[in-house]
Amino acid sequence: MPTVELRHGDMFDGPSDLIVLPCSAGGTISLFVREKLDAYDIPFPKPRMEAGEVYILPFVGAENIAQYMAYAASVDSNRSSPKAIKQIGVQLGEFTKVGSAVRHISAPLLGAGAGGIKSELVVQALSEGFKETAHKDASLVISVIDKGEFDRIKDFIKALERDQPTRSRKHEVKPPRVFISYTHSTPQHMQWVEALGTFLRDNGVDARVDLWHLRHGMDLPQFMTNELLLADRVIIVSDKNYAEKADGRLGGAGWETMIVQGDMMQLPPDSVKYLVIVRSKDINSGLPRYLVSVRKPHFSELRYAKMTKIGQIW
Repeated sequence: MPTVELRHGDMFDGPSDLIVLPCSAGGTISLFVREKLDAYDIPFPKPRMEAGEVYILPFVGAENIAQYMAYAASVDSNRSSPKAIKQIGVQLGEFTKVGSAVRHISAPLLGAGAGGIKSELVVQALSEGFKETAHKDASLVISVIDKGEFDRIKDFIKALERDQPTRSRKHEVKPPRVFISYTHSTPQHMQWVEALGTFLRDNGVDARVDLWHLRHGMDLPQFMTNELLLADRVIIVSDKNYAEKADGRLGGAGWETMIVQGDMMQLPPDSVKYLVIVRSKDINSGLPRYLVSVRKPHFSELRYAKMTKIGQIW
């Protein structure tokens, strides 16, 4: 089922699929939002919105933050209400079902500032609305900048959870987000990768593939960077073409190699974040030099591997 997390910090600190900015029903914004507009060349919100309305658009030029952004009208005439905040959560949840690109949403404490609502009630209303409509694999991260406020809300959430039956909470597990890295070597190779992604998604994994999730017009290197940073696991489907590009630092595979190598250096030796699948007849020619020591099942390019084997490895 959908999950909601509380995070201490600025929601602009790391990539998301969609980032939410607060505004008033009249289209006015806070100084904090105005600073972000100037820094990231964000367009202004619509001049007239209903309380609780959400306006979503591509985040053009700031894809290092998110593919999409949303304005949420959380304040009307210097007031807000849990009903309006819940409605925002409902609409954000609904957008995660429009397509598979948006699964990870970052939002602030909507309505807790100018709207005057207690932060605890904001989190409760936003969470309830989101969970009612969101895709089962979606997650909402609510960022809280003030440490004291963050700790207070966490205590409030723990108290709520203690009052809830264990049965109602045990399924709130965030599905693993998995990015599949590969090259467009041949149509058959791309079909195999798509079949792998489909298999994983059918089995409860939030598999991410450029064929499905790369927004038209988005910068490809930035898309790959975001996905690698957001991924819980990464599957590298390597063949001779991938190996040559990775070793030569060419194209998308070359770009990803620089990011992956840097990430691997920071991981503990027993990390299982990266899984390599070699799809060349000769395993040595189909493997980049820096991945020689990584666990790697070998599937010949001459046949389609049964996806159940991937499940066994997983």
